[in-house]
Amino acid sequence: MKHRSSLVLAALTLGVFLASTAFAGLHKPFGGAHPGDVEMINGRNCGAPEPTGMEMDAVGTALRRYIAEGRASATGQIKVAWHVIYSGSTGNIPQSQIDAQIAYMNARYAGTGFSFVLSSVDRTSNKQWFGMTPGSRNESNAKNSLAIDPLHRFNVYSAKPGQSLLGWATFPWSYAENSKLHGVVIHYGSVPGGYLSPYNLGGTLAHEAGHYLGLYHTFQGGCTAPGDQVDDTPYEATATSGCPSGKDTCPAAGVDPIHNYMDYSTDVCYTQFTAGQITRMQSSVGTYRPNLCNAAVAQARPEAVEAVRVTGTVAFRNIYPNPFTSRTNVQLYLPRAGKVTVKVYNVAGALVETLADGEFAAGEHSIEFSAKQLPIGTYFVHAVAGSQKAARAVVLIQ
Repeated sequence: MKHRSSLVLAALTLGVFLASTAFAGLHKPFGGAHPGDVEMINGRNCGAPEPTGMEMDAVGTALRRYIAEGRASATGQIKVAWHVIYSGSTGNIPQSQIDAQIAYMNARYAGTGFSFVLSSVDRTSNKQWFGMTPGSRNESNAKNSLAIDPLHRFNVYSAKPGQSLLGWATFPWSYAENSKLHGVVIHYGSVPGGYLSPYNLGGTLAHEAGHYLGLYHTFQGGCTAPGDQVDDTPYEATATSGCPSGKDTCPAAGVDPIHNYMDYSTDVCYTQFTAGQITRMQSSVGTYRPNLCNAAVAQARPEAVEAVRVTGTVAFRNIYPNPFTSRTNVQLYLPRAGKVTVKVYNVAGALVETLADGEFAAGEHSIEFSAKQLPIGTYFVHAVAGSQKAARAVVLIQ
């Protein structure tokens, strides 16, 4: 059995403990950057936080209690808020690659009880955020500025992380359920059709989403109990590189799970979550993220939905604060002078306010959005300048 118990756990207050240990100790990357403009990834480098033994015990106890109490498995549809972060002409991936990644996720998570639907896309040009690393100020600033409704949304940030990382994720117990720091950061070159072969089929987001839903690496703890705390994943001493058939690094029964999404294998090698991992994901969401699944998807009118899907040079540089309580500042960039309209729609697609309608000069513009008597919830700020469109979701809270 891949679990252990401790009398100390009864006295642990998980929230207090995790507040002091979140993101303590990160996996060191074992890949490198190729000199020049084209980055070469020499391995699957994941910067998910390294859990301590005490943390693993505390979480394991909470999940076993959830199962023992017979509570219903947490399953359903997860809404994805995708944040494209780019720098200059690099990293502004097309909508087609985002759609392909969502399709990959649904194919690979089929049978887990979870499915994914894209609820929003926004695009931000920021050189510092583009090269963020785990636990850095750039990560915190990007997430605090861009995160959308983390209580009900899976926030995904595509960028070009430093430290030769393909990505990283928060665990569902890392922060309070509504914290903006929840989410996944992935390398923009790892999405389907990206340039980071052999890690460009979509496997990076599948791997990091596994962490986000409560899974450790299959090689967690090596050959020593409790390993990854999942009974039906064989022990594994080392992370896998490539797709080496028959790899067997521990004396316990079973060859290394090289086809498991939580190993470091190449994308083409990924084919499996085990039944135990599925149970753990469902229990983790039920215990720590009960509001994540089955939240209402914003159904804006067609022009607002289309605005999210159009890649153009007109862009919202930032909307801050977001979420907001009474008013927020919409920072809009215009590549050229001309007629501009900026409107706000509610989730039903109804127009609630026109923020701007007139001639604007090229450059940066700050426009205030006052919530006035609007009810709390999600709204879409929609800008049109000539044939170019941009949209951003904003969340009004109490």
